[in-house]
Amino acid sequence: MYQIFRRSAERPWELTGGEPDGFLQLGGAAALPLMLRMRENRSQLSKDGRAAIAALAVLFMATTLVFAFKGLWLIPLFSITAMGVLTFVLDRHARKQASSETLELSETLVRLRDRAGRVIELPAFWLRFHAERRSPGDLRLILRSGERRIEFGHCLSLHEKREVASIVSAALAQVRGG
Repeated sequence: MYQIFRRSAERPWELTGGEPDGFLQLGGAAALPLMLRMRENRSQLSKDGRAAIAALAVLFMATTLVFAFKGLWLIPLFSITAMGVLTFVLDRHARKQASSETLELSETLVRLRDRAGRVIELPAFWLRFHAERRSPGDLRLILRSGERRIEFGHCLSLHEKREVASIVSAALAQVRGG
């Protein structure tokens, strides 16, 4: 999932952590300065989904009781362990914060905040954008400036990466005046 915002010209690089001024409506060309916030798409399990998993767990445990009555105690023990691990993993996934990246573009500077919180700043004029396709299902978004090579958009789906690629290339073309 990604969102496109535009910061005001008075404070395009403010580091106070404030929210951007407003949602940017793209009409053909990207207007600078803009901020592209990319987040991993994480949907929570609905009540119906939880009920379905609980029903499957109960059915799974009921079928293992047949083996317990026959004296095969390792099978129910394995089933209980598997359900415990599944519950633990789903809980950890729900509590983990979704990874995100932020790409800010202005006429002079490009700033990337990656998943680890590192901030990378590069001059916008000499920056080149490449969308490398290693396979039909894999697309890498890369910014290059001299010897530096920065990959971004790790948390996006393939379709979203294609959309972001056109937005970033249009914004960088605007910076170079073409």
